[in-house]
Amino acid sequence: MKKLTTLTLIFFITMTLFAQDARVIGYLPTYRFSVSNQIDYCKLTHLNLSFANPDSAGNIVMAPINAVVTDALNDNPDIIIMISLAGAGLTAQQASDWSNLIDNPANRPAFIAKIVNYVISNNLDGVDVDLEWDHVTSGYSDFVIELDAALDVHGKMITAALPNQTLFSNITTAALDAFDFINIMSYDGTGPWNPSSPGQHSSYAFSQNGIDFWNNTVGIAGDRLNLGLPFYGYDFVNSTTVNAVTYSQMVASNTSYADMDNVGNAYYNGRPTMESKIELANNLVGGVLIWEIGQDAFNEYSLLETIHSKYTSLGVITSGLCGNSLSVEDLSGSRKIEIYPNPTSNDITIANLKTRQGYVIYNIIGEKVMEGNIVEMERINVRKLKGGMYFIKFENGASVKLIKQ
Repeated sequence: MKKLTTLTLIFFITMTLFAQDARVIGYLPTYRFSVSNQIDYCKLTHLNLSFANPDSAGNIVMAPINAVVTDALNDNPDIIIMISLAGAGLTAQQASDWSNLIDNPANRPAFIAKIVNYVISNNLDGVDVDLEWDHVTSGYSDFVIELDAALDVHGKMITAALPNQTLFSNITTAALDAFDFINIMSYDGTGPWNPSSPGQHSSYAFSQNGIDFWNNTVGIAGDRLNLGLPFYGYDFVNSTTVNAVTYSQMVASNTSYADMDNVGNAYYNGRPTMESKIELANNLVGGVLIWEIGQDAFNEYSLLETIHSKYTSLGVITSGLCGNSLSVEDLSGSRKIEIYPNPTSNDITIANLKTRQGYVIYNIIGEKVMEGNIVEMERINVRKLKGGMYFIKFENGASVKLIKQ
């Protein structure tokens, strides 16, 4: 195998530094937490845990999230994890609680304090607000603005999920400006509420219209928008019955369905349409969101892998180096050299070395900062390195990313 030269490594680092990046946001609802260990979190930039809601006193009610957070951070230490509030399926009691807590100015400070406390206590990165339709009440905008201010004190984010082509009348320009970015729910153009109108609920044209609405009609800059991608569809059984179907179910029925957008009267997005939408998003907005990643096929037909691969082919970075490594050996199909723990603040251990190897560690601008020789499972002391990203180049040509804390 031809060895990587230092110039080649520096070129790779430079491409990493200056390549375009994009957000890939995966929503994971509580009823899918059981599949967490099957998700390639390294192919996501953001994870939105869905959904948390307040009780009548404003306490945040949410299923335990620790196991999912641990899975995500173990797979991708750089992933941004947020709590998503509300959701479309509020009960009458939940809707009443939301209205009471955000429409009454006297109730908002204590409620917001409890949200911020939940975020900090669980070491999360922010809040996604997913109040929809009739639940976007008169206090929505003031709530968002005040929540943004409270989160900002702690360096936390606030985002929103909003419909494809609807700006609710209770959302002000100031509230829109408070969001770090807006997730366009570019799906559900038709569905069980319209059983006599079978068809694609999330077409390419529908997505084009959604981006155009939020960018040109509402006036939100493209880099603050993310295009919604569905990992599900609807089967219009007859004029009165419509059943939801997941992409995973379609592929389980027949793997050829992975590259289709409908089978009979079951409409969804297959891999070619996903690739087309990634090109659209890459040209016009800052990234994509997925509802929801638990509906994926966790195999070679994965839509998440389709998204990741398409972005990669476009020269776009969506998640750093998946699996903490990228090497010539990886690309040729051989086993890859791995390092752990990664990130680290002390020593690292090298795994999957075939023979004793010389190594050189480069910083992010290609300067040599350390070198030596190592054998399988031997440790390297990196305590003197400053915090940041490094690349370890091995004698056999492999290069591995290292994050020093």
